[in-house]
Amino acid sequence: MRKITLLICSMLFLFSSVAFASLDDTKLTIEKQYGDYRLLIDSDNQLWTKADWEARGSKKAKAASYRYSFSRQGIGVQMEVMYANNKPDALVVAQRFTPDMPITIKEMKKYFPEVYALTKAPKANFFATYSSISRNFQEGQSPVSMGVLIRELTNGNYYSLLAFNVQDEGRLLKNIEYISEDTYIREFTIERASRTTVHDAMDTSKPDWQPIKNYFN
Repeated sequence: MRKITLLICSMLFLFSSVAFASLDDTKLTIEKQYGDYRLLIDSDNQLWTKADWEARGSKKAKAASYRYSFSRQGIGVQMEVMYANNKPDALVVAQRFTPDMPITIKEMKKYFPEVYALTKAPKANFFATYSSISRNFQEGQSPVSMGVLIRELTNGNYYSLLAFNVQDEGRLLKNIEYISEDTYIREFTIERASRTTVHDAMDTSKPDWQPIKNYFN
């Protein structure tokens, strides 16, 4: 009985950690997980340091996104976050992670355990597509994109979507069947997916988002 209880507690802990990388995150939880932002981009696409923004920028411009810098297992990571508004409890609209060097799908657990936890969610759906699934990528994209959709509504309105800009050892990935655990991730996002978008992409006789194997295990 004690072993069963410990197992249940461990599972609850695993899935409760999903909140550290989802649209339920806020400015406060992001700060707790990743530290203070370093740079800010305003709605006119002007870049501000944290000190300059708080001293004068916030008085004459509107924030668009925040940039954070941190290190994981010796790899530097740049993360850009867009929030619903400027309040401390503002919800995340989208996050983009760009490591200094690409990592493989099977290394996600090592470098980004808080994001990997999303792939273990009970309603995680794994897919690939020949269409672009994110407007938030900055690097050049392959003809193939990969995603993980958590089919559980966040705040009653959106699904959480992981979108991956994938490569084949630095080359463009041209066919879905070439995706494997050794496929490289150049950058990835966590963002909103509306119910309409998901229905049109997945719930048809010929879905644009084609189901694939879970390569994150």
